[in-house]
Amino acid sequence: MSVDEIVILATPIFGAPVSAEHVARIESVPGVRVVQMSSDGLVHDHAEEALAAARVLLRGGVPASVLDHVIGRAPRLAWIHSFSAGVDRVATPVVRTRGLTVTNARGVFSRPIAEYVVMMSLAISRSLPQLLELQQERTWQPLRGTELGSKTIGIVGFGSIGSEIARLLAPFGTRILATRRHPDRGAGDQPNVELLGLDELGELLRQSDITVIAAPLTDETAGMIGAAQLQEMPEHAWLINIARGRLIDELALRRALEAGWIGGAVLDVFNEEPLPSDSPLYDTPNLIVTPHTSWSSDRVVDRSIDLFVANLRRFAAGGQLENVVDLEAGY
Repeated sequence: MSVDEIVILATPIFGAPVSAEHVARIESVPGVRVVQMSSDGLVHDHAEEALAAARVLLRGGVPASVLDHVIGRAPRLAWIHSFSAGVDRVATPVVRTRGLTVTNARGVFSRPIAEYVVMMSLAISRSLPQLLELQQERTWQPLRGTELGSKTIGIVGFGSIGSEIARLLAPFGTRILATRRHPDRGAGDQPNVELLGLDELGELLRQSDITVIAAPLTDETAGMIGAAQLQEMPEHAWLINIARGRLIDELALRRALEAGWIGGAVLDVFNEEPLPSDSPLYDTPNLIVTPHTSWSSDRVVDRSIDLFVANLRRFAAGGQLENVVDLEAGY
């Protein structure tokens, strides 16, 4: 193993080892070698030599404790690329102390997640949950739907996912409110978007027929939707969470749905995943539960590898990486 070789430790991504095809694409970058690592941190291919030489860690689903253990055995490690957009499980104290560069998959999942939100928004507007219940009851009861063009949809967090949601909703004529840390930066070429500051969350909740949580999980955003925020929403309003489960107080949401404070909710992410089969969330009225699948599509793996390889070429050439995470901000 050459000292000039860029050794990449690759953990399983989306539950499976990096495929031979994708390894070949990564190793097409001159001077690069990929060493597969298991989800428990074991490296079987010249283990200690590979760890000692590793410059890059391609992180899939390894726990933070495993990540820290591997970092401690990899003195040359300089860069961690996360296959997820959220880095709350990557920005550990060890990573911060070592001063490692972290990049994420920002943009990779924006399209499928935005399509999921549009799907659910249409289902809510056209009363699909109630229509399915009527079918199960074998009841013929026509329901009047509403149009997305008559709705205001609030997006909490106007990053790459929030921006893509707004873009896909634009043809429907939907009014979009969105919170952003720096609303003065504008919404680009999306005239249907009205930007608010983070301190105007209450205003967004009060005006929105559907509120979508698309913010990163940080110390600042954890638990940002609790009983007080849910009570600010209109009684007919729905909440959709495609970000992280810990952004919402699940107990408060259950109580809000049982008491009829809001019209309903869609959860694709949870405090505990997989969601246990005995979770009361499955039986909560007007709650749609999906198994953290909003991000999934037939294109995300190829898109993820393309992003990483492009950055790897920059790394090999000593250039500036894209999608570098601000570890202090958490995204």
